[in-house]
Amino acid sequence: MTPETENTAMVENQAQLRAEVQNVCAAEILVVDQDTYVQANDLIAKLQTVRKEVVARFADPKKKAAEAHKAICALEKEFLTPVDNRISALKASTTNWFAAEQERIRAEQERKRREAEEAAKLAAEAEEAGETEMAQEAVIEATMAQASVTVMPKVKGTTMREVFYGVIVDINALPREYMKPDQALIDKMLDSTKGQIPIPGVRTMKKYINSTRAK
Repeated sequence: MTPETENTAMVENQAQLRAEVQNVCAAEILVVDQDTYVQANDLIAKLQTVRKEVVARFADPKKKAAEAHKAICALEKEFLTPVDNRISALKASTTNWFAAEQERIRAEQERKRREAEEAAKLAAEAEEAGETEMAQEAVIEATMAQASVTVMPKVKGTTMREVFYGVIVDINALPREYMKPDQALIDKMLDSTKGQIPIPGVRTMKKYINSTRAK
């Protein structure tokens, strides 16, 4: 079969399938009594049949598309992996150095603050003692001690953003608003016990699920 013939057949099959879907979906049934209940379930079965046909019709194209997508992603990954690994390594190196440098600068600022306070104290004492020259020298020392410390380099296109995160050390001390209920686990437990074993703080509810099979 040539590509042109295959495309024509695909278009015709899609038109036929579309007509079948539109036809079976056109029926409207409102369940108000036993007869319409039976009719509705019969229609559900027909719809399930058409649904199976639609899924089967697109199974092969989807499989081929998935295989193609998988191959493309694998090829992309082959090229991206060394690049991403290098980026990750460099980012780890820069952030580690940045954090250490920030701590060094903080310590330097604290040291200079203490030196400035000490120099200011000496200047005040010298002034009170009438030692003008010594007081002036102490003022100069205090001023120098307060001089700016290391400034981080600016790199165009790069910013270091502070991100705060938490490490749970005592789960029992966590406030209630940070506790997320496991809804899936709750539903599984109630369904497996048919609601016979209540869970504190949970109201047991019941619903029905229609599981009509295709005919």
